[in-house]
Amino acid sequence: MAADLLGDGNVKVTWCLTIANISAPTAAELNAGVDLQEYITKDGLGISPEQAAVDNTALASRDETEDAGSVKYSIELTVKRKEVAAEDVGWNTLTDRTLGYLVVRRNMAHETAYAAGQHVEVYPVRCGRPNMQPPELNAAQRFVSKMFNHSTSDPDALVAA
Repeated sequence: MAADLLGDGNVKVTWCLTIANISAPTAAELNAGVDLQEYITKDGLGISPEQAAVDNTALASRDETEDAGSVKYSIELTVKRKEVAAEDVGWNTLTDRTLGYLVVRRNMAHETAYAAGQHVEVYPVRCGRPNMQPPELNAAQRFVSKMFNHSTSDPDALVAA
């Protein structure tokens, strides 16, 4: 029996300011971005597709039926703060109303550079206002960055050369 595929250390999250083609971002574009996975809490990568239901019931139907409609992504990152301002990468990067691309690569060591042929998720987003979280005993200070997916995403993109 094969071992379970673990998430530990195998998720890379990158913030990019420019990507020419979200379905085929280049390795150079992605490697020029800001890696965020070391600042996001273990459970802090929240990307949820919400799919609308389309009523396709006919007048002659005796049952209500529906089909899959458009998809909206709810995206939130929970990010740890750093004591030294220059090292507070998450806070300094995910500022209110900043436009960019959130890129996620799963199932490969986060230290591995982006390369052609890798599967990634690309979300064109605008950052919302950082929401400082209440202090907790024995926990790092953190904030939540809600991101607004302002145009079509590609959760099945393939990195180009």
